[in-house]
Amino acid sequence: MDLPIRVTILSRNDCHLCEIVYQIARRLQSELHVEVQKVSIDNDKVLMERYGARIPVVLLDGVEHFVGAVTEGELRHAIKKARWRRPISRILSHLGFSPKRG
Repeated sequence: MDLPIRVTILSRNDCHLCEIVYQIARRLQSELHVEVQKVSIDNDKVLMERYGARIPVVLLDGVEHFVGAVTEGELRHAIKKARWRRPISRILSHLGFSPKRG
């Protein structure tokens, strides 16, 4: 089985929208085989300078995909797309193996 997609939610303390996006990602965790992590930028000078009030930020395997509100459908689609971009997924598809639905 492929390695799980890493879903990272960059957040700040007491951010209600960050918590909503985190809960959406957690709901998709077992269905789409993803690792979900929430990272507070409050105590990280570099992240704070880079993102500041632009939170929540959703990273998939370290690549920024969303800033602010995101729906479950949008996140699900982005995760599936990120998985497809992995080389092994494309190779297996060309060999006739269909990806695991999720």
